[in-house]
Amino acid sequence: MSVKKLCFTKPLGDVEVFIERKSVKRIRLKVFPDGVVKLSAPLGVPDKYLNDFLKSKTAWIEKSLNYFKATAADELETEIRSGTTTRILGRQIRIMVGEANIHKIKQEGDYVYIQSPATGDNKALQKQFGRWWRKQSKAYFLAAIDRLYPIIAKHGIDKPALQVRRMKTIWGSCSRRHGKINLNYYLYKAPPPCVDYVVLHELAHFLHPKHDQDFYGFLTVHMPDWKERKRILDHEVVRGLGY
Repeated sequence: MSVKKLCFTKPLGDVEVFIERKSVKRIRLKVFPDGVVKLSAPLGVPDKYLNDFLKSKTAWIEKSLNYFKATAADELETEIRSGTTTRILGRQIRIMVGEANIHKIKQEGDYVYIQSPATGDNKALQKQFGRWWRKQSKAYFLAAIDRLYPIIAKHGIDKPALQVRRMKTIWGSCSRRHGKINLNYYLYKAPPPCVDYVVLHELAHFLHPKHDQDFYGFLTVHMPDWKERKRILDHEVVRGLGY
């Protein structure tokens, strides 16, 4: 893996781009919420082409880095308190914390109300919020699987089980051997059409294991606008996870 420095205006300054050459069909550029920038390229692509490619993407890289810096606290839920915001299914949601003798969370419209006897304990609030988020996201993902599963059911594929996991670099994965789909804990932030895209993407792998022409043809038949949904995930959803 090599490293190339790009020069940006303040406050970013010099930014390192980690370049990895491997057996992939196309160049993939990722900007992560922690400020890491990675580029994967096919083995035979010349250095000059990669340099020109990065120059053409400098504005997008700078915009992404500044966006993550400006929104990091709210999007990562590093502090749970009244007035902070998060995203649920593409909508900006405000968090309200109130003192109570019970632990309870409910969502009403654009607000999530957290009741807790430990309103001053951020670690306890994070755990409470995390348990609620996992329960809500899993219920939503299961419903999405139920809606889209008939697309592959007619091919004799059993309905896969679901696991929700915190993942740093992908929106989802699947295990054909174990009949299971893994979806990213943070995917619940994405708009519903994007969630459906990831679910269908993983379901499609039970028929077409590789990212080949048959796989993308299957996606296009059943979700003609999948490329736009993927673009939103890669460039607009704050997690910035590559998929």
